Amino acid sequence: MKIYSVTEFRDELNELLSQAVVTIEGEIAEFQISQGKFVWFSLVDEETTIKCFMMAFQLHMPIEDGMKVRVVGAPSMFKKGQMVFKPRTIEPVGDGSVQKALEALKKKLQVEGLFDEGRKRTLPEYPQRIAVITSKDAAAYTDILRILNNRWGGLTVVLVHVQVQGARAVSSIVSGFASLQEDRGIEAIILARGGGSKDDLAAFNTEEVARAIFGARVPVISAVGHERDTTIADMVADVRASTPSNAAERIVPDRTEMVTLIDQYVQLAEQRVRAGITSTHHRVDEALYGATRAIERVSDTVDVLSQKLQMHLTVREQRVIRALESVMQKEELLKSLHPLRVLERGFTLTTDESGAVVRSATQVHSRAKLQTRTAKGTITSIVE
Repeated sequence: MKIYSVTEFRDELNELLSQAVVTIEGEIAEFQISQGKFVWFSLVDEETTIKCFMMAFQLHMPIEDGMKVRVVGAPSMFKKGQMVFKPRTIEPVGDGSVQKALEALKKKLQVEGLFDEGRKRTLPEYPQRIAVITSKDAAAYTDILRILNNRWGGLTVVLVHVQVQGARAVSSIVSGFASLQEDRGIEAIILARGGGSKDDLAAFNTEEVARAIFGARVPVISAVGHERDTTIADMVADVRASTPSNAAERIVPDRTEMVTLIDQYVQLAEQRVRAGITSTHHRVDEALYGATRAIERVSDTVDVLSQKLQMHLTVREQRVIRALESVMQKEELLKSLHPLRVLERGFTLTTDESGAVVRSATQVHSRAKLQTRTAKGTITSIVE
């Protein structure tokens, strides 16, 4: 018989106990988180209490005292001999507990900002490549493809096949989002599932799926259930569609509507071009008319100025003529009064040696030399 040390026995016991996975249903009591990473609580019923321990990162839903839960896990022994139950998964039981857990999770995510409208992104206007996360066998996928093809051709759709309900749905959906993170060609993601019961949609009310949507690189449309169903996935997604079909309608434009819109734009452009040409013609005509009127005004002004100049020149010419006539008259008068003209009529002009005109005999003396000028010459004489 093998002899164990205490530690060896504990390790051997834990190895055996870890294989004894069981599901326990009970009520949460004495819930607490120690040092931000160790979770302690008790599972109780009317007669018994079981101490439970798990790490905080393993707790994927908010729990509180009084909540009825179903726990899957196995027993384990600590070094000091304390027996505990180590949960692997926890899920609420009963409508009251489920709703309480759901509201607690909503509050937690809201505080962290996962529901903030300000951080949500707009969908691409004309996407060329999108991904659809859903089951390949789901009617939702068929509806999405049909509507996408009817509304907008040439779109590449990448299917990410996941389980949309059941025990593995959460991890499958999270893995689906993770697989798209490195695909730079994807412009938007549709997360789709058709209608179902609350239990069928449970995966879309989990923290893991909420954080996967929040961490997506591109905008996410949540199209889960019917319009009356609102999941946490809807609240975190950038856009919430009432149904998978509605998601397809919202992610691409309608080809027919676009053709109509383009025709309207073309007609509007033609109208504006025609209006512009007409307006330009009017402006050119107005400019030509204005230029013609300006030229006419300038021409009229030139005519007036020319007439005024001609009148002014005529007046000046007449003045000059009159002035010349006056000068000529005065010249003739001066000529008539010139001493030479007097001499021509027989008169003489006598001057003494100093050149003074002799007007009287008393002005000269004996032996004075005189000059007598006639019209034909000068006579020199000496007074006796």
